[in-house]
Amino acid sequence: MRRMNRARWRHALTAVPVLALALTACGGGSGGSASSDGTLTVWMMTGGPGDSPLIKDVDAEFAKKYPDMKVDVQIQQWDGIATKITTALAGGNPPDIVEMGNTQTPLQTYSGGLADLTADKSTFEDSAGWLSGLATPSTYDGKLYAAPLYGGTKVVMYNKKLFTAAGITRLPTTIGELQQDCGKLAAANKNVANFSGFYLPGQYWFNGMPFLFAKGGTIATRKNGAWQAQMSSPANQAGLAAWRTFQNTCSTRSSVGVNTDSPDQDQLFADGKAAMEYVKAWEPAAVLQKNPALKDDIGFFALPGYTADAPMPVIVSGSTIGIAADSPDKKPAEDWLRIITGKAFQQEMALKLDLLPISPDFTPAGVPEQLAVASQAAKNSHPLPNSPGEATLETERYNEQFFSKIAAGGDIAKASADYDKHATAAFNALH
Repeated sequence: MRRMNRARWRHALTAVPVLALALTACGGGSGGSASSDGTLTVWMMTGGPGDSPLIKDVDAEFAKKYPDMKVDVQIQQWDGIATKITTALAGGNPPDIVEMGNTQTPLQTYSGGLADLTADKSTFEDSAGWLSGLATPSTYDGKLYAAPLYGGTKVVMYNKKLFTAAGITRLPTTIGELQQDCGKLAAANKNVANFSGFYLPGQYWFNGMPFLFAKGGTIATRKNGAWQAQMSSPANQAGLAAWRTFQNTCSTRSSVGVNTDSPDQDQLFADGKAAMEYVKAWEPAAVLQKNPALKDDIGFFALPGYTADAPMPVIVSGSTIGIAADSPDKKPAEDWLRIITGKAFQQEMALKLDLLPISPDFTPAGVPEQLAVASQAAKNSHPLPNSPGEATLETERYNEQFFSKIAAGGDIAKASADYDKHATAAFNALH
């Protein structure tokens, strides 16, 4: 089916279920009729740089050029934010700037609610080096409608003391070596109930997808404006089989149907019931809060690949930031974006908030080890499908259910065929 044009799509949102929510309040924009009130209104999300005292540094730098303009940063909650942003951008008085999760960004780039930044992309510092997992969803049909704000990816956290006790003297360079290390760790800790060499919940699709990407697979392809999920491809089938072997070999049987929170994987690591886990940058601090004695025993490495010369690709998550198409203050809004996405602020953010800068070249010396490893790993990343349907799958937790089914021994071919049918429909829902 051919995609309707962006203006029509923007008006049609009222009738389309997106992210399993009814967007009943969306309508057309004001057509630029709003006038500036001297305030730059910025919506930023809880837990990010806008929710930190660091945001005052951005505002202070902005004030050097716009001393008479006030910046009003309003912190938003993640629950229901996709609908809230879409509604606000389609209304007559939208916020000037909005932060979005990277999987939610395609919904806004398709909607017509964001300003076109394409002509000014080169004025954003190191825009050519932006992480693909953030830059790809910020574009639509070759045009840029948002800028990356911050990233995050996962690395392997391991217990050095448990490695030494198991006779492991060097870090694994392939996934095969890692599985062998899991066996050594299990043997050395056979008296520890429910011990995992590498604790890996079956629902943890952020760990599973890289096994597919490293085989040459991809989640979906787009041709003539239509998406087709590709889980049944030979590459993905091979990746799923390899991931199941890894999960079943290294983690406990009870982990196949759970996520990272229940039970809390960081608590398991802190209690010595897991020698490794796949973590976000902030998780080591959570582990140390639970068990400060591990301070000198924690190390990190990138998840190794099938061969020693190619680590597993990673999925980069995080946020993007864009300007409302109907903002009367687009020029100052762009200047504010240049500051928050620039190297100086990105380095400060990395050092103080443990958030991944939007370009690997922005990563400063002195960041925590896990962030330095993540920055290198992010150079080999694989973007998710640039479709609003990816956010739909996220809301439904469909990827979690799929990988859990595979981990539990489900028929890979049948589960993949079901995935392709469901995901293809989701990816094309707004065409």
